Amino acid sequence: MAVLHAEPKKLMSFGTLISSGDQILTELDISAFRGKGRFELDGESFTIEPEGFFRTNAVLHKGSSVIARATQPSFFRRRFEISSAGHRLVLESEGFMGREYVLLLGSQEIGRIQREGFTGRKLHLEFPDDMPSFLQVFVAFLVLSQVRREAAAASGS
Repeated sequence: MAVLHAEPKKLMSFGTLISSGDQILTELDISAFRGKGRFELDGESFTIEPEGFFRTNAVLHKGSSVIARATQPSFFRRRFEISSAGHRLVLESEGFMGREYVLLLGSQEIGRIQREGFTGRKLHLEFPDDMPSFLQVFVAFLVLSQVRREAAAASGS
């Protein structure tokens, strides 16, 4: 299992450092207003574009190519269907509070994400070793975006 940690760069920042052990893999920047994401891995740039009326769906681009897509079938459920390179994964919340997510391939659990800390903006992520790093960062983006939407709804804005 690949174990990653995601932690906000600063207290009020939308940027997140994603690391494995002591090594920082990438810095995921999420724009404050449109929710777009950007990161680099191994010298290659990736962008994440939210889609849909509530901006709950997302597309991962490498250059001009779409390499992954996530859809949220229901606005009222913490569930994402992810497709990449012919594989279909499901990211689904466990429990009422949404502090833990499981990553499923079919009905088999292949990964787990736990929100940590008071605000839940720190993440502990576990993925299979053969899952591409860009897809791991994309999953982290989906969870962090869901956290932002829920915080905005709770504050009434």
